[in-house]
Amino acid sequence: MSKSTILAIFMIVLVLGMVTKETQGQEMCRDILMKAKNCDEGTCDTLCKQKWKGNGSCFPNVYTYRKSCLCTFPCKT
Repeated sequence: MSKSTILAIFMIVLVLGMVTKETQGQEMCRDILMKAKNCDEGTCDTLCKQKWKGNGSCFPNVYTYRKSCLCTFPCKT
């Protein structure tokens, strides 16, 4: 094999290893927003994007008997 072929294979393995490391160790964090108010899907998603750059969705909260906003976002390392 020529030097350029060996170098190309090495670079491919290096790049794939870096991409796998970034996506594999990514944990998702959660935060509950709008505890006092009844959740609205549009408001929940907007608040979540503003605060955490994540996705928000409403869920029935059995402790408050209302819908709360659950925000899911990538944890910071």
